[in-house]
Amino acid sequence: MTKTVLVVANRSDADSGYVGERLVQRGYQLRTLLRDAGEVPADVSAAGDVDLVVLLGSEWSVHAPSDEQSLDDECAFARSVQAAGVPLLGICYGAQVIAQAFGGRVSLAPEPEVGWVHVQTQDPALVGAGPWLQYHVDTIDAPPEAEVLATNACGQQAFVLPGVLAVQFHPEVRPHTLADWVRRWPQRLADAGLDEAAFLAETDARVPASRASAYALVDAFLDRVARDGDGQDRSEASSHSSP
Repeated sequence: MTKTVLVVANRSDADSGYVGERLVQRGYQLRTLLRDAGEVPADVSAAGDVDLVVLLGSEWSVHAPSDEQSLDDECAFARSVQAAGVPLLGICYGAQVIAQAFGGRVSLAPEPEVGWVHVQTQDPALVGAGPWLQYHVDTIDAPPEAEVLATNACGQQAFVLPGVLAVQFHPEVRPHTLADWVRRWPQRLADAGLDEAAFLAETDARVPASRASAYALVDAFLDRVARDGDGQDRSEASSHSSP
């Protein structure tokens, strides 16, 4: 039986990229809800059959919300996902939503973090050292109950809660998505002192390694984080439907 991944995204950034590729290879089908279209309910039980949830990145920020009600709803949604025992993966803005939802904090970083960046990891089998693609201006303080798995000079880069993995970097991004970001936010590139042509060429050259790293992260998430204390895959143990 095919399992369903609910992907939460903005209309302008709805490509789950390498992460979505690997989930499909692992037997999931993808269904997308658009946060900027008001499609994210405050409770996962209203979303139909859901076996796993991915919160993608966004041009929005948690520290200065573009839509406070949408952020509140997505935080409530994230809490309901964990409470229902559905595995949850948060990427960049999605990781920041998870931090906010569970008692952490998101702040404006002293300077943008853009480019291919390494992290210092406490669990390389789950979160590799990278390099990972970064394109953000935020910094996370993980929730008090979370275990921080990776950091670097910019701050916390990955943390876990039961059934939840949150990463500040972008394992999913393919070259065409990055090219769109560079077009939309060229000042971030300039502020980071990066040459556009060289950055995009490096991203193209890294495609095989980037795909492999993303696949390894997804596999570790499914095989470790998405399993309960008895070693059972939560996404296989139960399916959650609306009443």
